[in-house]
Amino acid sequence: MAQYAPHVYSDPITIALLETLAGELPGQARVMLVLDGGARVAGTVTMRPVLQHFADHDDCPGVNATVRLDDLVRISQQHLLWLDSVRQVVRLPMAETL
Repeated sequence: MAQYAPHVYSDPITIALLETLAGELPGQARVMLVLDGGARVAGTVTMRPVLQHFADHDDCPGVNATVRLDDLVRISQQHLLWLDSVRQVVRLPMAETL
């Protein structure tokens, strides 16, 4: 059974860009992501995104990935975002521990 994504990619250049973007999101990193349209989401990356095979709405195969963030303000809130919707990754400083 195929997993579906809104957008999938098969060209090597776009795949390389997605892999580079995933590399900017290591597990436990605190980041602010700037998304398509300018929306911003801040949180802690739960696990580095990994490109996976999906199909789009036309059943064309390709790759994409999801990014899961734990919200910085509301700990019980999680964000699940498609990697291709991320336009910029801003690293945030780690929280001070007492």
